Amino acid sequence: MATTPSTITREAGTSTPAVRPGRKRPSLSHILIALAVVLAFGLNFLALQSRDAAVLVAVADTDLTEGSVLTSDALRLVEVPADLQGLEGLLTESELAGVEGWIVGRSIPAGDLIDEASLIAPASHVGLRLMSIPIAAEHAAGASITIGDRVDVISVIDGEARFVATALEVANVADTDQGSLSGGGGYFVVVAVDSAQALALASAIDDGSMEVVRSTGAEPLGEES
Repeated sequence: MATTPSTITREAGTSTPAVRPGRKRPSLSHILIALAVVLAFGLNFLALQSRDAAVLVAVADTDLTEGSVLTSDALRLVEVPADLQGLEGLLTESELAGVEGWIVGRSIPAGDLIDEASLIAPASHVGLRLMSIPIAAEHAAGASITIGDRVDVISVIDGEARFVATALEVANVADTDQGSLSGGGGYFVVVAVDSAQALALASAIDDGSMEVVRSTGAEPLGEES
């Protein structure tokens, strides 16, 4: 008996199972976009790291003359790299408060960085006496002497000049708005002295012929009697 091939019937409404397509590879444009995102992130990170590595240092906001008293309003702060050569010698933001009132040892043009070596610490008055020297302004560096300066005092007797005291620290000066600038009295310079210097100055004041020389930053001289 002959057999006939069997047939496979499908129920109505059924279809051939779908074949799952393979995973597509990212296109070149997608790769470039991803690289751009990574690069931008890296650049931002480096920028932040660079900003964190910067240090604020002091710059003269105006011309600072030798012998002037340093004040914070004469300075401004600028950023420099933390690995800047010579940074250890520059005046940084954290050190500003500690040098307020120090003496400028050499003239610094506006815009120049402030190095610590150019500043002179005012000496302490502990253990010293304060003495006022009344003198005409034209015999006291034209009233240009300021607090913290160093001064030498010269006495002239019988036409012979001699140093009475040297490198005295100035503790105060007369207000030039009130004191005389033309020798009429009222101008004075207050200096820190020891007992021997006080006696020598008292004698020079009594003699009545003196010069007060501003010597801030100058080579020190030994006192002469």
